[in-house]
Amino acid sequence: MSTTAQDVILHWYPESPFSQKVAWILNYKKIDYKVVLIDRCEPRPLRRPLDGGYRKTPILQIGNHVYCDTKTIFLALEKHFPETSLYPKLTTSSDVSSEALARGLTVWMDNTLFSNVVSQLPIKAFDETFIKDRNDLVGGRFNVDVMTAAAPFMKATLKAEFSVAESILGDKTWVLDTETPSLVDFSLSMLTFFCLNLAGEKWVQTNLKTLYDHMARVMGTSNWDATETRPKLTEQEAIEVLKRHASDALAEDFEVHSSILPIELGQLVSVTPLDTGKIPVTGTLIRSTIDETVISYKNPEHNTTSIIHFPTIGFIAVPAKPQGN
Repeated sequence: MSTTAQDVILHWYPESPFSQKVAWILNYKKIDYKVVLIDRCEPRPLRRPLDGGYRKTPILQIGNHVYCDTKTIFLALEKHFPETSLYPKLTTSSDVSSEALARGLTVWMDNTLFSNVVSQLPIKAFDETFIKDRNDLVGGRFNVDVMTAAAPFMKATLKAEFSVAESILGDKTWVLDTETPSLVDFSLSMLTFFCLNLAGEKWVQTNLKTLYDHMARVMGTSNWDATETRPKLTEQEAIEVLKRHASDALAEDFEVHSSILPIELGQLVSVTPLDTGKIPVTGTLIRSTIDETVISYKNPEHNTTSIIHFPTIGFIAVPAKPQGN
């Protein structure tokens, strides 16, 4: 699979903290990429040829491959753009990668810690379209009155959660005491940045000074605002990129002929997130490993085929009935 500048496309909106994390890492790795600005709310009909119905943001497109969820996005970036690695060696052992620790801590940060930061959203400042969209995303748990009333009290919980991260960081430059930042440094600084925007700089400086300084170090290495100057594509132009790569051979990894699922490769499956945005995406199973579930998805309206990657962690894949049955 080619990874020219035309191939690598970030589909995002800047207010999305997970989009920001991907953008920072694209810049940190000095990857030549383009961006597609999407609406922050559904419907997004011109994203469907790529993602098959997956509704979270961001997605990363590399040719005709589409990576859903940051867990698969970072796996892809490490594979195709290994320099500079998100998993530098631990200084305590030059032979040990920081990957396992970084990925494990990131799961906690992306879920538990992120949910606590979301408690500080100024929910009453958003319009009804946004509120309905997010309520649909989380399955009816986006209650404006409850969230507004709880926000001041949730700051204690938020500070307690961040204190765990602060204790892990300690007086080190990087969380895992690596020579350069690892994935967990980007994950933590993204959450500090998100908290800064919601709780305010004064609260963060007062309560999370160590993490504020850590965030500044990470942003300093990542050319964090460079995404604003990246070349821009329309959603339709991204679909044309997808079509242009329609005849590409599958990536070399797809020579694997076994599946960790109790489903044979070549069968129709539906893949669904286990947390929020529980919209199943249906396609032909072409890869199933401990890291990812990959399907081939055909969109008849646009006459396109995309290879969609989902992480195995946090998603479930089950057999699906052929459409029309």
